[in-house]
Amino acid sequence: MHLETVPVIVAVLGMKARHSTPGGSTFPAVQNFQLAARAMGLGSSIFNLPMREQLNGMLGIPENNQLYCLIPLGYPTDNQGRLNRKPVKTVVYNERFGEPWPFAEGQPDDGWSDRWAPG
Repeated sequence: MHLETVPVIVAVLGMKARHSTPGGSTFPAVQNFQLAARAMGLGSSIFNLPMREQLNGMLGIPENNQLYCLIPLGYPTDNQGRLNRKPVKTVVYNERFGEPWPFAEGQPDDGWSDRWAPG
């Protein structure tokens, strides 16, 4: 990735000492953000801050905030193509690894994309 050429970089912050699990609700929001971006044809990734202290100073982040990650966002230079997913019954188990879950066994192998995603 060439971070210097990315058109938008989203900084994800949270209040320090606000929650017992820092980032606990932040990263699910990041995932939803990335899924929405993907649905709109945008590419993104999570950049886990090896330069956290430098970024705090560069961005002027107040002391009471914590920088969790950066999300570079833009149109991909290659074709993302369709997502390939394994059938649910091959990755979800009941009680023990390898024990089939009856609900998952009844799900279609190709998922529900024909029902929920635009063609």
